[in-house]
Amino acid sequence: MGKIQLQTAQNIIIEQNLAGIRQRILAVILDMLFLGLFYYLLLLILSKTAFFNKFSVWSFMSVLMLPYFLYYPLFQYWNNGQSFGKQIMRIRIVKTDNSHPRLGDFLIRWVLRLFEVNMIPGLALIVMLFSDKKQRLGDLAANTVVVKDQILASLDRSIFEELSQDYQPVFPSVKQFNDRDIQKIKTILQEARVKENKKILKALVHKIEKILQIEKPKDWSYSKFIDQIIKDYNYYARHF
Repeated sequence: MGKIQLQTAQNIIIEQNLAGIRQRILAVILDMLFLGLFYYLLLLILSKTAFFNKFSVWSFMSVLMLPYFLYYPLFQYWNNGQSFGKQIMRIRIVKTDNSHPRLGDFLIRWVLRLFEVNMIPGLALIVMLFSDKKQRLGDLAANTVVVKDQILASLDRSIFEELSQDYQPVFPSVKQFNDRDIQKIKTILQEARVKENKKILKALVHKIEKILQIEKPKDWSYSKFIDQIIKDYNYYARHF
């Protein structure tokens, strides 16, 4: 399985597993089945109404094509880089700095998808085979990659460790985070500890402080503060 090292905006390296080509093809097939089922149900409903009699053929086709053109860019943007098929296959689209792509990035990928998948079938597959990062033309243009969604699998005991019954969280604002945020925090923390790099820990602490609008107690080390954030998130994830 291919791996890729993604450099964040804070110059921190995070290693991710690239999605396999087979996984991406199966995701496309699942998306096609999903869209096919959607159109079947839509036509079934419309056939029982006066819709067909009110619109011309071209108007009708335009209305029908709209969900197809909007499905990929909008659904993936709102669903954290995953279409229905990608979600089933547990893969997602991310920027090469591991951030969430913007809507414009998804639109770029979609426009080029029409060319390299719909107009010239097989072109996307050929490009991915010769790409170190398994990127198709849309990925290259939008600066994105498709990676395995390892959030749930890689959250280990340091996040879901048992807390004492009388445990009291210190930072309630951690509820703003989600599993993916905590996984990133833990990954960076582990890397910093291995490399004994206080600069990475300091940058991570400052980022957490800015997002949650809190301050690290002056007598706490960077590691203690980050550990507390993880434990507090664990507490709220279990109780709420």
